[in-house]
Amino acid sequence: MNVNEKKSWKSFVQMVLKIKTPRQFEEFAEFVFTQEERDQLATRILLTRELLKEDKTQRQIADEFNISIAKITRGSNSIKRLSDKLRNFLKQHC
Repeated sequence: MNVNEKKSWKSFVQMVLKIKTPRQFEEFAEFVFTQEERDQLATRILLTRELLKEDKTQRQIADEFNISIAKITRGSNSIKRLSDKLRNFLKQHC
């Protein structure tokens, strides 16, 4: 990420933190993200929730939700790098 992208990312984070209601966030997300990007985010949250439950194999998740094994492996590897604090937050809110 170059300097301008870092600044823009920080600006994006600050904007998100100022959103007060779910409806405001929906409207913001519909403006910022394409439908495909929103679908990808939704899939990432679904995958995160399923992986954190730890009650299905990666193959079962792939078959049940039609998610590629490669995407599941990337998600699983990301989860392994989470701090305990973020892992607990995601377990509670996903």
